[in-house]
Amino acid sequence: MEKTQNTRHESEDVGCNGLVRGVARNLYTHQQFQAALTTKADGPFYCGACNTDAILHKCAEKADHFAHIARLSPVIGPLESALHSACKHEICDALAERHLDGKWEVERTIPENKSIGVPELRPDISGRVFDKRVAIEIQTSALTPSKIAKRSLSYALRDIALVWIIPLHEPLGNDPFRPKLYERYLHSLYFGRVYYWWPGCNVTVQPVHFAPATRYVEYREWYEHGSQQTGGDYTSEYKVIKKPNYGQPLLLDIDFERCERASFTPENERKRIPSCVIWKDSLQKWWPDA
Repeated sequence: MEKTQNTRHESEDVGCNGLVRGVARNLYTHQQFQAALTTKADGPFYCGACNTDAILHKCAEKADHFAHIARLSPVIGPLESALHSACKHEICDALAERHLDGKWEVERTIPENKSIGVPELRPDISGRVFDKRVAIEIQTSALTPSKIAKRSLSYALRDIALVWIIPLHEPLGNDPFRPKLYERYLHSLYFGRVYYWWPGCNVTVQPVHFAPATRYVEYREWYEHGSQQTGGDYTSEYKVIKKPNYGQPLLLDIDFERCERASFTPENERKRIPSCVIWKDSLQKWWPDA
């Protein structure tokens, strides 16, 4: 039971359930291996469903299992309070200087409003861009899509345009990476882009589209159950790994606009986007249609 919970949680996070059964393939022979009957010497491994590299975990307290591996974005974690605080204050101070009448504050308390069923809110940063109320949430913890949706709806009920920003230790770079579950959800929320920030960006954010990434699978021959097998010699698109596709850097005030976002349900129903009010960039799509 514990193994099933662990692997299902991991599969939800990466968006692929190819390793849930505890089976992976050898990268060179393509033979299948069962985690409980395998050693790390039998690798390297990959997931047969999404072609992502996999690693074998042999744990004393958990059942043997495979897990997806890939580069992650260098996000600031929930325990790194100093970096989180520096991010909030750097952005807030810059906006306050650019909009003297904007009443920009860090962690302003917005009282509960029982008449419309909205709980107390405390946005990381909030104020006005000209006459528009804006809230900025600095995403440093792995909030579930349902919690992000609930918070977005609460701001919409107060007619506050909301933008989620993902702070990084350093620039994202150009190499393919595996977005976390909340990064993928925000990508859907903002029409195919997320907004990254790193120290020194001030009031500028970097919009990124998650473009497809591919890998070449080499041709191999092997024997399985007494018969010769062949495979490979093709290019395959990753399911869970993406390549950053950068839009132009944007200023959080003049390059953004209020947008009433209609509800939307992607293929994965757990990622349902509610009707809400977002603070979204005014760029046209800079990536080609799939």
